[in-house]
Amino acid sequence: MEMNGFLGGLYKLGEWIIRLVYVNILWILFILVGGIALGIMPSTAALFAIMRKWMIGDENLPVFKTYWHSYKKEFTQSNIIGLILGILLLIFYIDYRVILISQGASFQILALFLIIILFLFTLMCLYIFPVFVSYELKLVQYFKYSFLFAFASPLSTVFMIIGLFFSCILAIIVPGLIVFLGVSAPAFIIMASANRAFEKVKHKVQQHPAHQDTTNL
Repeated sequence: MEMNGFLGGLYKLGEWIIRLVYVNILWILFILVGGIALGIMPSTAALFAIMRKWMIGDENLPVFKTYWHSYKKEFTQSNIIGLILGILLLIFYIDYRVILISQGASFQILALFLIIILFLFTLMCLYIFPVFVSYELKLVQYFKYSFLFAFASPLSTVFMIIGLFFSCILAIIVPGLIVFLGVSAPAFIIMASANRAFEKVKHKVQQHPAHQDTTNL
């Protein structure tokens, strides 16, 4: 029976909460399957793949089977992406240590430069998984387009950051939610905002077909 109005909205909300709790549990489970270190990236990729399918209307998919398929399919490439991100973080940490021993004007310049780089890196990281599960690209292109999408639709990126901020506040107020929604809820916010950015870019490309660089997205 289809419900409309307020009751329909409550039903839909409850349905999404159950989904998010379920995939949050799967995320933890499949991290353990990968021995934790090798399970984090493919499990996160599978989580975003499920989110994407739900958001494009495939609401009745077999969740566990789809999760496992995405996990296996993206195991190697997602871990390579994780390794690259880890190396970049290590470089940033080394830069941070160098800045700590710097003095005078050079300290301020280096500190400002590092803050800007870290901000851009963070934006890229927010989009890396939505791009990864939405497009078939070469490895380097996932980083390139994740960075470009962050600025292609600034409003979507702002919504994403605001949503993540409030989800963090809620997690602080109700710490118990972290166990059930600690990863899936932020992933939902990121994927929903990223999808908005993807649609914006797609619309721009359709209006300006001469921009061939993004026609395959």
